[in-house]
Amino acid sequence: MKRKTPAALLILAGLTLAGGGAVYAALGDLVFERKAGVEGSAAFPPSIFPHWVHRARFRCYVCHPAPFVMQQGANAVTMAAIRQGQFCGACHNGQTAFNVEFQNCARCHKEPAE
Repeated sequence: MKRKTPAALLILAGLTLAGGGAVYAALGDLVFERKAGVEGSAAFPPSIFPHWVHRARFRCYVCHPAPFVMQQGANAVTMAAIRQGQFCGACHNGQTAFNVEFQNCARCHKEPAE
């Protein structure tokens, strides 16, 4: 019997391979733009949240409705809050997932692909 590969899996694989291993703002990803006027905002590109990667590993209730409200602009995500264990920092603490120390900046903050 012939097995069919789900279309969503093929699309996801294509998006991942198209970016050379690093997907920028692929379908389902969220881009957190830096606010102008915030200290250091010009030094770092926006952060990219790869929703599909997280969704493949966790169920929705792990993040929603807490620590993330499912409404655009409803979450005041800052690096200070993340370092205090809020938002991304609830998991990105060096135990559950990679920590948010300086050497890991480029894992989230990425320049747009052209």
